[in-house]
Amino acid sequence: MNELLNDKIRLCIGIFFVIAAIGFFIYGWMERSVGNPFNQIWMLAIIILLGGMVQLQKIGSGRKKSRKKNE
Repeated sequence: MNELLNDKIRLCIGIFFVIAAIGFFIYGWMERSVGNPFNQIWMLAIIILLGGMVQLQKIGSGRKKSRKKNE
């Protein structure tokens, strides 16, 4: 049960990070249209997106390990 709860929490965190990255990317695009510097905002979006992908990847790698134990 603990692993299932961890997977659900990781899924929520991963999806939240991906949505936040998309939001920051759009905000950076709007800032670029106005003419303001946008590099920091886009770098933040990339880092958040990578963090979300790592969380989602850990869900899949945990399931592979549990399958190997069962076999």
